[in-house]
Amino acid sequence: SVCWCNISTGTTIGGRSENDLIFPAPSGIPTDQRNLHRYFKPLLEKAGLPNIRFHDLRHTAATLMLMNGIPLMVVSRRLGHSKPSTTLDIYGHFLPGMQSEAADLMDELVTPIPAKWQQIGNSLENSQLNKPN
Repeated sequence: SVCWCNISTGTTIGGRSENDLIFPAPSGIPTDQRNLHRYFKPLLEKAGLPNIRFHDLRHTAATLMLMNGIPLMVVSRRLGHSKPSTTLDIYGHFLPGMQSEAADLMDELVTPIPAKWQQIGNSLENSQLNKPN
């Protein structure tokens, strides 16, 4: 039998959980890893999903949080990492796409009035450095 636990309220269906577990054993203790895998793989197949590792769900959750603007510190704490740098080391490759968004926002914040830029001094082509001796 499967026991589902609402981690925010601590209420359970089909068993009890004192540890706020998502997949507790019917007795309320952590599910044995072998039993979890025994049920997980057939559920994937039945749902028509690709054959992934259970741990891949953790990576999916972390990626979804980061890609949807959840702050790195919050994601790090939810994953149980002791330092945000650990989370950044593992999931940092998802953040480059967010760099342009951050740059655009900073541009809007610090440059509310359009500025015209002009070149000061000579260009390299016209400088003394490019003239023959």
